[in-house]
Amino acid sequence: MAQQDDLTVEDLLRGHDPAVVTAALWLRDLVISTVPDAREKVWPGWHGFGYRHPRAGYLCGVFPRERTVSLFFEHGARLPDPACLLTVSGRRGRSVVVERAGELPTDQIIALIDAAIDHRGSR
Repeated sequence: MAQQDDLTVEDLLRGHDPAVVTAALWLRDLVISTVPDAREKVWPGWHGFGYRHPRAGYLCGVFPRERTVSLFFEHGARLPDPACLLTVSGRRGRSVVVERAGELPTDQIIALIDAAIDHRGSR
């Protein structure tokens, strides 16, 4: 196993159900293709990986669970969500929860990612 600082997304996903791995990698690809200049960091203690935007700072995180994967937005309560994709994760946090890759329209998830950049970049 890799050292904590050298842990990769693939290391983090090892041992998960194949559907969870596929969903996590699908969300990862969505974030990376939407925000190619975002930096990815694996958080072993939180069992997830997240993205930092050069202007907006922390953008979102991907958290694999036993049967689902959450795309978490720390300030998700402030994001427009006309498709009602976001579930409550706390007072200000919201998540998009998926069970399998491609089950939700990518354009709606991309709109949330873009909104998070706009919200965080306007601080």
